[in-house]
Amino acid sequence: MTLNQLRYFVKVAENGHLTRSAQELMLAQPSLTQAIRKLEEELRFPLFLKKGRILLLTKEGGMFLKYAKEVLDSAARAEDAAAHIFEDRNGLIRFMHTEPLPQYFIPDLIRGFLEQPENKDVRVECDIAGTGTIVEALLQEEITFGFCSDPPVPDQRLQLYPLISQPIVLVAAKTDPLCGLEMVTPQDLVRRPCISYASNSALRKQLDSICEKWNLYPDIRYRSSAVQINHLVARGLGWAFVVHTDNLQTDKIAVLNMPELTMSRTTYLAMRADRELAPAAERFRKYVLGRRN
Repeated sequence: MTLNQLRYFVKVAENGHLTRSAQELMLAQPSLTQAIRKLEEELRFPLFLKKGRILLLTKEGGMFLKYAKEVLDSAARAEDAAAHIFEDRNGLIRFMHTEPLPQYFIPDLIRGFLEQPENKDVRVECDIAGTGTIVEALLQEEITFGFCSDPPVPDQRLQLYPLISQPIVLVAAKTDPLCGLEMVTPQDLVRRPCISYASNSALRKQLDSICEKWNLYPDIRYRSSAVQINHLVARGLGWAFVVHTDNLQTDKIAVLNMPELTMSRTTYLAMRADRELAPAAERFRKYVLGRRN
């Protein structure tokens, strides 16, 4: 029994017609007839009953059809998996990155890597996500690399390389009364609307810890992603601790002076520690780490 025989059987079962099936399969009708006959001989039961020009499934044929389709579906998934593995081995790099990065960082990284002659045929797929989502994608082997914070829960299956450090600052809309203070203290933030990060953000846990240290329990009205937080602050919906990047809307947002706030956010290159990298991915790893110098 071959996959082609099963494909022929399923096609004839769907069409109920040999001539039409042969045309769609681009086979001569006698060849298709012979393939079905050989399959029936191997199975030792008839698959079709002929009624005029129409072929009807026998009871046994109807029962076998389900399993033939399952085999073909499995074969198709195996082909897709093989293609995926081949792409990974021959120049497809998948990664995710968090939002609070300099706007130039990822584009410049990709452009510089692809400009190297040995990488001219490499393709890149990337997406934006929180650290928690990135870690899960790495562990599920959906991506090869992640650019993210240090995961809240250490995992020995991951290797982390520090790349860049960015300060965390206190921001508010320029119309916010906080902007009238020469210096902001934690107590100045009490009972004022606050905007914070979503649950899958490693930065949220870092900021929660510093608020606990200050005995500050902010009035959190919204939780969102890094980029959306900037928009909410700009619209005057509350103050927030954010990573200082080049995409702050400084025409609408003010960075406030808060001496107690001395935190920074480190972005790491994250990857599986227990997997061998494909050649293109290994070149990418070396290129990214080489830019730290």
